[in-house]
Amino acid sequence: MTDGAILAFYIGPSGMVGGTKTDTVAWANRDVFLQIWFGADDKLPRRVRAVYSADKQGLRHQLDLSDWQIDTSIPADAFTSEKAKGAQPMTFARPASPFTPPGLKPLGSAQPSTPAPATRSP
Repeated sequence: MTDGAILAFYIGPSGMVGGTKTDTVAWANRDVFLQIWFGADDKLPRRVRAVYSADKQGLRHQLDLSDWQIDTSIPADAFTSEKAKGAQPMTFARPASPFTPPGLKPLGSAQPSTPAPATRSP
């Protein structure tokens, strides 16, 4: 998580998430700002909230995690299927960010970029 991080800090205790007492941290890189709630006693993630810098609407994306079963055995065939066995492998490329937020330099470049001009709908 430290690669590319531009900030990380402990926010503090937050009360309850899903009936669990939690501690909250914040973390960000150039692409996303995260708030993460961890169980105060078990240290398991309970909630993750993300705001992406390229999202012009600034929407919050939230994932709640519950019913952790750490020591449960999982059958070997739990993550397989007949259809997947015959699938052809495919390559994936990292998606490019559409613009760099103002005041930040793009990764791998010495020159800052500017966001695309805003357009108005009629």
